[in-house]
Amino acid sequence: MYWSGWDHTLHGTLTRSVQSRHFPMGPFEKSRLDLVARIAVATGDVREMPNVFEKVCRSLCRRCNACITAGGRFFEKFL
Repeated sequence: MYWSGWDHTLHGTLTRSVQSRHFPMGPFEKSRLDLVARIAVATGDVREMPNVFEKVCRSLCRRCNACITAGGRFFEKFL
């Protein structure tokens, strides 16, 4: 799987947000449900961060334009 820069940015932000919350050790089911809850809260945090999706949009537009320039072929050299 290819990860672009914005994938890493969002993934890193989400991971830090999830890991910053207390994760109690206990029965597997409770731990699993706690992790799901932490991920849900973290996605809300990321959604509320200013400029996160502006950067994603700019990156995606730049990649689309490079793809058009390359005629749909390998376009990373145009980035």
